[in-house]
Amino acid sequence: MNSQSIPPHPTPVVFYVVRHGQTLFNVTNRVQGWCDSPLTEEGRRVALMLGAGLARVPFVRAYASDSQRTLDTAALILQAQHEAVCAHDERACAQELLQCKGDARLREWCYGDLEGGSGERLRETLAQGFGEELSFAELNERLVEVADILAQADTSGRAEYFETIETRLRSFFEQIGTEVQREGGGNVLVVTHAFVVRTLVYLLDRTRVNTPLKIQNASVTQITYDQGLFQLGEIGSVAWIDQ
Repeated sequence: MNSQSIPPHPTPVVFYVVRHGQTLFNVTNRVQGWCDSPLTEEGRRVALMLGAGLARVPFVRAYASDSQRTLDTAALILQAQHEAVCAHDERACAQELLQCKGDARLREWCYGDLEGGSGERLRETLAQGFGEELSFAELNERLVEVADILAQADTSGRAEYFETIETRLRSFFEQIGTEVQREGGGNVLVVTHAFVVRTLVYLLDRTRVNTPLKIQNASVTQITYDQGLFQLGEIGSVAWIDQ
């Protein structure tokens, strides 16, 4: 990184990494990676509540994967956040609503020919690959093997190996972190997927990969970027949802 292009003591970048709202496939236990399904009414409701809860967090940029469920979640969050800010500060209403940009690097894992199928079939594929049935916690701890087993079992050629997933995620966060810090730092909203969040936790602090065990819909995970270094903050927090 060129030290002359950024201030001597640059403000860090804080990524607010959000899992999308509840979808139809979440409710019906269908495998949902690159395939998509719409947000449920509950998913939309909670996304709006999260936006209200983030009213005091000014975002300088907003991103989502290019899946419709994440784009819709991001739009609801930003809409509700803007309305909540306007309710307390009329001057803020004159500001334009922050627009979200879609980025394919933030996509969920691709599950190949398991896409749209039952969650049970995915579990059977993993059990066959490992030679035994592992708990959810054990699978989280062996995330590299999970991705690679699914890729090896896939007959469509679309499922991704872990290295591919890691490469695209690192590319996004390093690029956006560098750009935003050079522009003065600040908060960045990122709406993505459960296994993307789990992968980020695994890469940044493997000891916390099961804390919490499940990444809830509309939960927030914080990652701070500062001059090429990443630090993991809270994981899968639902405290931001304004009840």
